[in-house]
Amino acid sequence: MTRITTILGATLAICLCFSEVAQARTITSISPPTGLGLGDVFCAQVQTAVVTPYPNNDNSIAPSPNQITKFPGLSCTPITFKTTDSVDTRVFVEPSGGITEYFFTQTVVNNTSSTWDGFTFQIGFGVNDNFGSPEVILVPPGFAIPNFDFSVSDGDEQPTSSKFGKLDRDGSYSLKWSGGSVAPGESVDFTFSIDIPDDLNGKNLYQSFTIRQVPIARSVPEPTSPSAFLGLLVVMGAGLAFRHKLL
Repeated sequence: MTRITTILGATLAICLCFSEVAQARTITSISPPTGLGLGDVFCAQVQTAVVTPYPNNDNSIAPSPNQITKFPGLSCTPITFKTTDSVDTRVFVEPSGGITEYFFTQTVVNNTSSTWDGFTFQIGFGVNDNFGSPEVILVPPGFAIPNFDFSVSDGDEQPTSSKFGKLDRDGSYSLKWSGGSVAPGESVDFTFSIDIPDDLNGKNLYQSFTIRQVPIARSVPEPTSPSAFLGLLVVMGAGLAFRHKLL
């Protein structure tokens, strides 16, 4: 109930932040990441400024010239995970006058005790317990949400991973990587593009969004319990005794 309340509260705050001026967005800065999975507890708490040389450049057929390399920037780069909990990074935006596309590069380090066999990126709003994905929050009419850009028909640059070979494009707001592994102590590189669109009907309904990252740990088979193991020995012993009797 607390989580639902906080998400709805964040949604209400978004709804109330209203402007009559037609708006689009470019990225202005990136906050330090936060979350239970974050392993770099001493990373600098520094806001990273972002320069956008080519605003309103939607549908680049090559990596966008608006590049954010070594995301998230000056703070906690590369992101190191100490657990497989989520890490959230808030991205701040301002009006620009059209849809602007950005190309991101990132390195992530596995400092957990588990091998990863997947990794997920999500776009949403809020951080930590207040995070809400576009599928679960209530958005007002005209609300245009940033989205991962991978339209094959428009020739957009496709997301890449140095360790995973399979990508599930689960709608426009998440990337789910699998088909590979990242062992403890190893790192993995990612690239992806994000479009930041206009709100409709002259509205400016938010000033930041969040990129959430979650590693997926490889599932480990449950160990055989002592009672099950003893039962197996009894069955095997009975089978051997029966065979000996037949001989």
